[in-house]
Amino acid sequence: MNILLSSYDFHEEWAQDIIRPLLHQDMKVVVIPFSFDEKEVKTVDDYDQHYGVHGQHIPYILRPFHYYGIDDIEFVDYFRDDKETVQKKVMSADILFFTGGLPDQYFERLKQFELIPLIQKSSALIIGASAGAMIQFDHYHITPDDDYPEYHYQKGLGLVSGFEIEVHYCHSPVQDMGIQRVIEEKGLPTYTVANDGGILCYQDKLIPFGNAYLVNNSEDKEIFF
Repeated sequence: MNILLSSYDFHEEWAQDIIRPLLHQDMKVVVIPFSFDEKEVKTVDDYDQHYGVHGQHIPYILRPFHYYGIDDIEFVDYFRDDKETVQKKVMSADILFFTGGLPDQYFERLKQFELIPLIQKSSALIIGASAGAMIQFDHYHITPDDDYPEYHYQKGLGLVSGFEIEVHYCHSPVQDMGIQRVIEEKGLPTYTVANDGGILCYQDKLIPFGNAYLVNNSEDKEIFF
């Protein structure tokens, strides 16, 4: 089961009807914060400023899980954990949480720790926001923004396929052009996912919730996940 989001705010009213039945207080969450920009996070101290105990992103990551009564939350530490430790953490998870940031760098770090086969075989509920949603696809597009000056496609984890998403959708012309390009070049049904929206992928169903909408559906394409 996979949840694709744009933000960490899945404790808010727009998400509760979908999320609440899936999360239970006895679940263990493992957060994999590998989406940081290598130009900004170069040292352990840099990393701690973002994902340490008092890191700037930590309250936003913890908040939705705490809202649903989950307190068993463990972070993978890119700088301190060795490969074996990281793999054990991932295998212990009931929920894997993929953070937002830079999806291509995220994917490379997962490869570095040999996590991709473990994630692909995992029975954990996988929740990802922004970059953490994008890398769940077999392939995904990147619309030009401050981090990526050119439109391009990237390889992902292959957990979901047969459709595409545009994260952080806010009706901008560049996003609309990116969506149309996916539809024209890949022939894939594409969903817009705003910061207050998400998609639940479960068995043979796609369930958009909040501010998430199908833009186009190609009758000769099937959706697999």
